[in-house]
Amino acid sequence: MTLWTWTELRTAFKLAKLGTLSATAKDIGVHRSTVMRHIDALEESLGVVLFQRNDKGYLPTEAGLEIMRLGEVTDYQFANLMDDLQNKDKPLEGNLNITTVNEVIGSLLPIINRYQSLYPGMRINISCNLRSFNLKYGEADIAIRLGPKPETPDNVVIPLSNTEISFCAHESYIQKYGQPTKDNLHQHKFIALNERHDHLPWNDWVHNNIPTTSIILTSSSIQVLNQALLSGTGIGAMPKSLIQQNKALTEVVVDEHWEISIWMLVHRDLFHMPKIKKFIELLKQQEIQILHP
Repeated sequence: MTLWTWTELRTAFKLAKLGTLSATAKDIGVHRSTVMRHIDALEESLGVVLFQRNDKGYLPTEAGLEIMRLGEVTDYQFANLMDDLQNKDKPLEGNLNITTVNEVIGSLLPIINRYQSLYPGMRINISCNLRSFNLKYGEADIAIRLGPKPETPDNVVIPLSNTEISFCAHESYIQKYGQPTKDNLHQHKFIALNERHDHLPWNDWVHNNIPTTSIILTSSSIQVLNQALLSGTGIGAMPKSLIQQNKALTEVVVDEHWEISIWMLVHRDLFHMPKIKKFIELLKQQEIQILHP
């Protein structure tokens, strides 16, 4: 039997979000002692500590973060229940937080532009970071990742596309240095990312198979590598579909073959939120590509 009420759960959610008794009491319109009583009752009922108390306020424990996540979703559902029952079309407003990798930003931006033209009240926050953001705790609403299918039981994983990667050289490079072949690659000049990443195996191939003296330019910036490739600085990697579209580029064949998958992740509790559903609908209408690895 559940011994706690939604009122106590909502109080814990607000305290985890706001951090102090005073702010929480003011937000929900009760006395500070009522906030403390709700938290004590909820912790006793659940048998866990939800907050660490210190001189700066209340810091949620891992269990407290669980309550915060559940409370946020439930609070959202309650707040919008009346509109849903009355079939009102409420304009989308607020933030949509997306975590992704640099390689798909160029392909993602047209979708974001379309989304904001349809829902001008929405603000998009993009984090290009290789660390795994915790969708469960609201660090991001949507994650877009490259590589093998993510094994995350709490998330809905949606396949977006598969991209074949090849090396290529610009015509200006070939005019200056000649046609690269499998037999003379060590004599040619390459460009690459200066850091190795698990989701970019072709970059590892360059560092493992090309002499260091032949890797003449490295950068942490995808934009720098893209400009270097198109200006004829050296041989670089690019989606095969884009190589075929650009007559100035010639594919450079090597012994390896790479195909990368692109995935979208959304936490299952947030999947049906309107702001997320609308973005997913647009995302499925346009193929996401790795514009430059």
